[in-house]
Amino acid sequence: MEMDNQWYLLKVADNEVFGPTPLDQLRIWAAGAKISPMDHVSNDGKTTWIRAAMLPELQMDWLIEMPDNFLYGPTNIGTLQEFLATGEINENVTVINTLDGSVSRISELPFFQASPHRIRGAHEIIPNADPDQRVPESHSQMTAMLKQRCTWLEKQTMELQRDVLRWQDLVQSLRQQFVEATGMEPR
Repeated sequence: MEMDNQWYLLKVADNEVFGPTPLDQLRIWAAGAKISPMDHVSNDGKTTWIRAAMLPELQMDWLIEMPDNFLYGPTNIGTLQEFLATGEINENVTVINTLDGSVSRISELPFFQASPHRIRGAHEIIPNADPDQRVPESHSQMTAMLKQRCTWLEKQTMELQRDVLRWQDLVQSLRQQFVEATGMEPR
């Protein structure tokens, strides 16, 4: 059975519904930490809703053991990176991969080297030393990390630019339909 590519997102926090939108847009929202584990999605015209975390394509495969021992999730790498960048968690927080049951610290995960938090903390202070003395990581390691981060940001920018163009086309189409139906320009 092929799934319909017109999806709806129900934000549980305020019961607001977004869509219809293609699955690729849901992926972008999930990667940007815009979809919580409690939100729901539907691809059958809002007849049946499932939790967003149950949709494998959104890759919401991680449980975060928050500092207060509360488990948050499942969520995705984008949300982990967002939480790192905002300081809600740090690299020592434990995460559980729901696909294989593995438990690890965020600092042990491959994505951590390219996360915004890691790049901002690229120079580490030596414990119990003069705070002005810093140990830089190797130049080639820093360069590789920054190149990887730039590549990721460029990809995200291109995807967002495509979304803007799609939305502009949709607005133009709706404007044209409104004019044809009413004979007036929308205000």
